Amino acid sequence: MSPRLTGKHHPRTAGVCIWKPRHNEFGVTLLQSPASSLVSDPFERKVSFTVKSNSSIEVLLALAACLLVTTAAGAQGPCGDTVRSGNAWIDPVKEEPDGTHYRLFSTPSRGPNTQASYLIYLPPDYETSKSRRFPVLYWLHGGGGSQRDGAWMVEKIDREIRGGKIPPFLVILVQGLPDVRYINSKDGTRPVEDVIIKDLIPHVDSTYRTIASRSGRAIEGMSMGGYGALRLGFEYPELFGAVSALAPSITEMKEEPCVVTEPFGNDQTFYDAVGPWTVVKEHAAAIRGRTAVRLLVGDEDKLLPLVEKYSRLLDSLEIAHQFVVAPGAQHRYDEIFQRLPFDALTFWKTVFAQTH
Repeated sequence: MSPRLTGKHHPRTAGVCIWKPRHNEFGVTLLQSPASSLVSDPFERKVSFTVKSNSSIEVLLALAACLLVTTAAGAQGPCGDTVRSGNAWIDPVKEEPDGTHYRLFSTPSRGPNTQASYLIYLPPDYETSKSRRFPVLYWLHGGGGSQRDGAWMVEKIDREIRGGKIPPFLVILVQGLPDVRYINSKDGTRPVEDVIIKDLIPHVDSTYRTIASRSGRAIEGMSMGGYGALRLGFEYPELFGAVSALAPSITEMKEEPCVVTEPFGNDQTFYDAVGPWTVVKEHAAAIRGRTAVRLLVGDEDKLLPLVEKYSRLLDSLEIAHQFVVAPGAQHRYDEIFQRLPFDALTFWKTVFAQTH
């Protein structure tokens, strides 16, 4: 959960406690201000907490509860590994980070009478320019995260839209399941891909004044969301005119814990077939010269060698793309954006230039 420190009369302390079962490590980060969870690591269990005062006793009690929750948060999965709880299509936290609105939509891909949630950001011009249509960015969170993880990005986008640095566009913060990598799970029980492609996008285009074409639609994600952005953006080049992957978790199956491989049926053939390494090759002709592509990663991120390798694959396929390494950045999207020597959000000015 992402803590929101509200209330004028009760100072609060907020934090995130993190359990890393593979390394038997427990850590706590106290937050100086409201923040969404920005760390996306497929091996972490994260629980945020807030206490109503800065009392050391209350903070210690919160930390103790946090430790109990994080270490007990999972259940034993089919591979004997700990799997994350919280496979919620509807985010139970109805919090609306600044500038966003919490919404539900029908998910017939899952069956009748089912729903999922999302957060939507509407630019200032949306309410004042009633005849205007707007581009849309679909933003995918990382492993173990939720739709609220994109709150920091929305804040930055809103600031630059208001400052006239980038054109106005809508942002959809997708509620993905924590470990399914934005695929349809092999057993068919978690059709995340279909929910996004067949249910969410048509819902957004029919509900809001969007530019319902590939030129007005982009996809971006962090870590697991970067994986999802690459595979969905390249699997459906007719839908997305731009693909942006931030530190994408494009690792080999043997490097992943069961919490990640279980949705793939622990099947190497299936893992390879639906992954971004294969998908981009299959659709290269439809992507080449038509899709704006970028890869961003920090130079202190363990995924850097893999992202460099993926960039070389794009080069071999003659797919033009932007590949930039952020100095001093770890596996955090806020660090990547803050430590680049240029304003990375201006990418969207180029992408959506022809839609205005």
